[in-house]
Amino acid sequence: MASTDQRYVVLEGPFAVSLATELPAAEMGRADDFCQIAFWTKPEFARRQMQKLGERVVLDIPFMPTMMYTSSVEDCTEIFKTDRDGSLEWNAALRRLAPHERLLGKELIDWLGGEMHLRIRRLVMPAFMGSAAQGYEESMAQVAREHAARWPVDTPVRFTGLAKELARDVIISVVFGVTEPGRRARLTHALDRLDSLTTSPGFVARFAASHFTRGRWLPYPKLDRINADIDAIIFEEIDDRQANRSGEERKDCLSMFLRMQQEEGDGSPLTTRMIVIFQRFLLLAGYETTAVTLAWLVERVVRHPDVLAQLDDAVASGDDDYLDAVITETLRVRPSVPITARMVQRDCVINGVALPKGAIIMLYINAIQKRPDLYDDPEKFDPERFVGKRANLHHWLPFGGGAHRCLGAHFSMVEARVLIRTILQDRALAPDLSPDERQEQRYGILTTPGDGAMVTIRRRPK
Repeated sequence: MASTDQRYVVLEGPFAVSLATELPAAEMGRADDFCQIAFWTKPEFARRQMQKLGERVVLDIPFMPTMMYTSSVEDCTEIFKTDRDGSLEWNAALRRLAPHERLLGKELIDWLGGEMHLRIRRLVMPAFMGSAAQGYEESMAQVAREHAARWPVDTPVRFTGLAKELARDVIISVVFGVTEPGRRARLTHALDRLDSLTTSPGFVARFAASHFTRGRWLPYPKLDRINADIDAIIFEEIDDRQANRSGEERKDCLSMFLRMQQEEGDGSPLTTRMIVIFQRFLLLAGYETTAVTLAWLVERVVRHPDVLAQLDDAVASGDDDYLDAVITETLRVRPSVPITARMVQRDCVINGVALPKGAIIMLYINAIQKRPDLYDDPEKFDPERFVGKRANLHHWLPFGGGAHRCLGAHFSMVEARVLIRTILQDRALAPDLSPDERQEQRYGILTTPGDGAMVTIRRRPK
């Protein structure tokens, strides 16, 4: 199985030669030694066990590529620098380990790699930055006010469910920009169907099976029908806007993309089909991650009454600096996505480690953000560490990094700020000193509150 001197472990499989004298590592693949399932069912237990073994840990799991988990900041910096030379690919890792290609199609996953990715990224980035992001704020706030007004009060409720409905409607208003009532109702229904399907036993079983078939999925007609329905609604919305142009400048992502398409003219990669597929990508990338972030923020602040009181005061006084610090600290201690990955496309050396083609590097965000040499008392939820300070993007990585850093990172921070600010202007959260909710990865890669972020919401006195 492995030799285990004090410094090195020599593994069987692709790393047996290349890492034999390079990598202080430990075998984690034996069920009686670690059981890799713990990474999904008990993320914090897994993190603590892996951190005992050093910055780099190798997992050799049957039927899977050999994976190196790293919590080394130096490794991450080198990997992000290598993002542009083709040695490592994010989209290839998605194909192998995640359901994105089945959800979004081969075409989009192709776009997320190589030169096309960089071209498209430069093209669409303005829709999520600066004045564009600010232009979405009133729509976000309006959706938050409408939702908060109908939330149950003075009784415990799972905030994860409320946050998912809120995030869904923000996506419809700000990203899709659908306002026609019938079309909006159809889109809402389609998104609810998609959410139900992706948490269903059938989806989970197919996802699990794909690991044993090198990323290939079994046919899934139900998913195909939902995707076709969503695409049809977006095509319909685009046709309606093009047929009924007015002087009014709409503030949503779809309008931004249509203007970009018109400005680019013939030969633009931003075809109507690409816009439709990209809209579906934004749904997947921004819908559940936003909901999870909001749920964790609520779970964290109600268990820290001093933070909650200071946050209430900050919102009342219009102090976004403390609110931003709370969001930043929540994303540090409870990142919704605990890892990002790259697949090795050709043999290469990263930070002194020889990596063979076909291996996967897992950048362990959840471990990096809890390193005691980077953050004082790293397990503590302490927004003060970010008050008046920007997070260091070399080791604050909830949105990943490098050329594949989430293009909606700025948009997501603006969205969280606007939604939490609006909610706390009208509603109060009751402090709760019950134990922290465990972190779970029940249906996929997102790390969610184990009890649904239980909270009691109260009407704020006028």
